[in-house]
Amino acid sequence: MSFDLPSVSELKRAAEVGQRITPEDVSVIAQAESELTGTGPVRGGPAATAQSLAMRQMNFDTKLDEISRKPQSHITQEDAREIQATEGRAFNKPPGAGSIAAQVRSIANRNEALGLPPVNAGVDVYVTKDDAREAQRAESFVYGGQNPAGGMAAQMQSAADKIEHVRRVSGQE
Repeated sequence: MSFDLPSVSELKRAAEVGQRITPEDVSVIAQAESELTGTGPVRGGPAATAQSLAMRQMNFDTKLDEISRKPQSHITQEDAREIQATEGRAFNKPPGAGSIAAQVRSIANRNEALGLPPVNAGVDVYVTKDDAREAQRAESFVYGGQNPAGGMAAQMQSAADKIEHVRRVSGQE
């Protein structure tokens, strides 16, 4: 039986140009290598390289799936770093300008510039009556002495009232 076994460098070059290496490819390469050597796949040989690249590409797919499930406004610089690292490993070269990592980085940069997602400082967040009063004052100034129903100030007042009610009922006042 004749096999055309790719070299390690050919496998790496194929990954660099975006070629996906599937488990089936790994199996065929391992079988061919085993038949050629008579002892099985060789450490550092084509089958081992194909297996490594296939696993790295699967890890990249998993990370990409994880990030793609997030709302765009929740993509962070950490997500961008992780996808850049996994994409680089999966395709055996640093991701370029049109890469998925570059797109994720762009979204993360935009989110960071807009202050998204809100940073959790590890403290409880609540609205006080004073906060609501200040928001109402500012909103009435903007809207010519009127506070629109359902506006931000009204929502803050509602939240402050609910917090005060919970404190009263639970005896925390």
